[in-house]
Amino acid sequence: MPRLFLLDGTALAYRSHYALAKSTLATADGTPTGATYGFAMTLRRILTEEEPDLFAVAFDAPGPTFRHERYKEYKATRQKAPSEMIAQMEFIREIVRAHGLPIFEIPGFEADDVIGTLALEGEKSGHEVFLVTGDKDFMQLVSERVKLYNVFRPGQPPAIQGLQATRDKFGTAPDRVCDVLAIMGDSSDNIPGVKGIGEKGAIKLVSEFDSVAGLLKRLDEVPEKTRRKIEADLENLELSRELVVINTQVPLDPGFEAITPPAPDAARLIQLFREFEFVSLVDQVVAASPEAHDRGQRDYNTVTDRAGLDAMCAELHEAGSYALDTETTSLFPMEAEIVGMSFSAAEGRAWYVPFNAESPIVPGGKAGLIDALRPLLTDPGLERIGQNTKYDWLVMGQLGLDLPAPTFDTMVASFCISGGERRTHGLDALALSYFGLKKIPTKDLIGTGKKEITMDRVPIAQVAEYACEDADVTWRLGRVLEAELEQSSSSSLFHDLEMPLVPVLGAMEERGIKIDSKLLEDLRTQMEAEIEELKYSLHGHAGENFNVNSTKALGEILFEKLRIQEQTGVKRPKRTRTGWATDADYLADKYGEVEIVKDLLLYREVQKLKSTYVDALPRYVNPKTGRIHCSFSQVSAATGRLASSDPNLQNIPVRSERGRKLREAFIPRPDDERGKWVLLAADYSQIELRILAHLSGDEHLRRTFEEGLDVHAATASRIFNVMPEMITREMRSQAKVINFGLLYGMGPSRVARETGLTLAEARKFVEKYFASFPTVRGWMDSILEGARKNGYVETLLGRRRRMGEVNSTNSRLRAFAENAAINTPVQGSAADVIKRAMIDLEERLQGSQLAARMLLQVHDELVLEVPERELEDTREVVRKAMEEACVLDVPLKVDFGWGRNWLEAH
Repeated sequence: MPRLFLLDGTALAYRSHYALAKSTLATADGTPTGATYGFAMTLRRILTEEEPDLFAVAFDAPGPTFRHERYKEYKATRQKAPSEMIAQMEFIREIVRAHGLPIFEIPGFEADDVIGTLALEGEKSGHEVFLVTGDKDFMQLVSERVKLYNVFRPGQPPAIQGLQATRDKFGTAPDRVCDVLAIMGDSSDNIPGVKGIGEKGAIKLVSEFDSVAGLLKRLDEVPEKTRRKIEADLENLELSRELVVINTQVPLDPGFEAITPPAPDAARLIQLFREFEFVSLVDQVVAASPEAHDRGQRDYNTVTDRAGLDAMCAELHEAGSYALDTETTSLFPMEAEIVGMSFSAAEGRAWYVPFNAESPIVPGGKAGLIDALRPLLTDPGLERIGQNTKYDWLVMGQLGLDLPAPTFDTMVASFCISGGERRTHGLDALALSYFGLKKIPTKDLIGTGKKEITMDRVPIAQVAEYACEDADVTWRLGRVLEAELEQSSSSSLFHDLEMPLVPVLGAMEERGIKIDSKLLEDLRTQMEAEIEELKYSLHGHAGENFNVNSTKALGEILFEKLRIQEQTGVKRPKRTRTGWATDADYLADKYGEVEIVKDLLLYREVQKLKSTYVDALPRYVNPKTGRIHCSFSQVSAATGRLASSDPNLQNIPVRSERGRKLREAFIPRPDDERGKWVLLAADYSQIELRILAHLSGDEHLRRTFEEGLDVHAATASRIFNVMPEMITREMRSQAKVINFGLLYGMGPSRVARETGLTLAEARKFVEKYFASFPTVRGWMDSILEGARKNGYVETLLGRRRRMGEVNSTNSRLRAFAENAAINTPVQGSAADVIKRAMIDLEERLQGSQLAARMLLQVHDELVLEVPERELEDTREVVRKAMEEACVLDVPLKVDFGWGRNWLEAH
């Protein structure tokens, strides 16, 4: 029997919106897409899993319906549809059309009525009909051939609900569902029903009296209390009976004959999903559509001899620019062995140069091939395009090739264009997004998991196609993204800041930093002993042994056995889906003074430091260099801040004694002919507050920095209205909290927790701050106004961050966006300033006779390795580079420290 699916599009749009309301799903320019994404995912799942013969979608038409004409208060209690959902309705209709599905939208009628009419016609024409909805009202349409297909069940598979499900729900047959609905009413649609009679009572009455008509005929048989309720609401009962009936006689032109089998337009779907930045859905369409795999005319070549190599080099030189990609044995460039290189200088044309060919391309093996490629790779007159060029630059460095700085990095360009948010910048994702091309997955060549092999073990022919495609796509992306950089006003940010930074970061990664393995070994021993002591103490508090690492066991001990909530006056301890909440923030906030909690938090801190750093750091030491080479990412943080990984050195705690002890393990290179080496730490002093003073124009803040005063003491003096010499340590500490906290969206509640003030005192404290610095409040308001108007905020150097959620009707999303809008111009500008300083400092050091080398960047701090005898000269070079990186209305200031390890340098 052919199957017809009828979808209530309006209901699915609403459900999708609210299901994803807590997400921040939006395009790079801030356009909300949550409802669109949820709708598309559900629609595609139905089409894929059910493969319906016919499929149609009905939407509520704008304006009143016949029910409103009958009862003006119909649906009057419903909240107005959220603006961000309304804005997506046309997106949703476009997606339906692109799937080749007809849309029915009839003025004066609801989608329910249209679906009811089509269902009746479908049933008559011999189809099995499935109503895609979660609305119980549709059960009045159920029959042997008409069923509900309920996908509105979070975390559960769809439920097919027929005659038995209807009887289970309403205790009656489908043709009596309207009678039950009429009696019980529906608050969501503002259908009055009979006041005081709910679902159970309505089901009982219909079961006994068959229908509303039967009930009214035999009203004298109804118990007095219930009869009085009905008699008092007779008019509403009859009205409700009219309102709940789904009209199955809607005039449709065209009607059922317009419903055709689904016919998805893959090209249109790819285009739409690219626009909405639904990368996973683009991937789905490409995978399911043979035409999406068409890669067009390709001229991919594997270089096998010297003549072919020379011809390739000549063509690339003549082109003046080319895309380059490397194939290696590792994701870590300092450990990677070269397998091959691919090049492209025109769409659809590429070459692969294997380094592991059985017959050498040129005499001399790998070294000979490198020498043959050297003129092409090192020619400063050629433009080089790459994806993650820092990786290739480092790999080339290991081969003894001193490459000029890369010209264009497609990954970095994508990040600059997108505003730094919600976009994957990998080559596979960009190929899908821009060209609808599903690249050859890396796993198809090397496998995954235990069966994964290295690229040098893959047949050259396979690697060649894969590598040529990478170079080809990178070349094409370079042209597309260059134009988008101009359109998004990001060209200067990209060319003047981010691209010059690439080789600087590459040099820092190549240098790495040395660690004291013996000190870490001693720390491990100490921490293991401390962990055991704390575990013993926790068992003592509990009066029994238990698994400290089990949240379930821990929750039972804390809240069921010891009942720590009674010790602190917490009436209702927080619960999660899996049991009692035992996360560190919650325990510290609510139960931080309880002895077992103190020991538990300390246990977790020590255990985390041990596993994350003490145990892990030695594993990152490169056996060739004896140093750690972490990776710095330019494309991770929306504010533009750098991130580090493998290992992440930016998250080493600095407030705790144990965290500080870890820094002692980072040391300079061994002493040599230059004498003793030290680490030099250069840290911007309160750069974010200085940028705030510049951006806001606040005279009090400016004067504080111009006169070199203690900004926190000065703030305390104004807030507490006392002379500077009267400021106590506590006052200064409270002022420091608010100085930094307000930039990160800290409200009175957080201020109270951080300062020890009561909530009322914290509110007053915040009010005093803004009263003392009114210009800061005005600047914050202007930033939010600009974000609401333009959809983005901007840093001093022109980095834009999209802020679509500042206009959201969802208060949580809006608050998050407002905090980010205020923070980004400050934190993002600070990130841009230190990047500019790094570029200048690297150039100054390279142009000097100094041996100092920049090793790490951690937030506002740079760490260098310096011969002690060059310390003063180096410090002056660093000071100039950092303090002259950007001209502000207040001076930039750098604090210095140095020592035989990173801890001493602070």
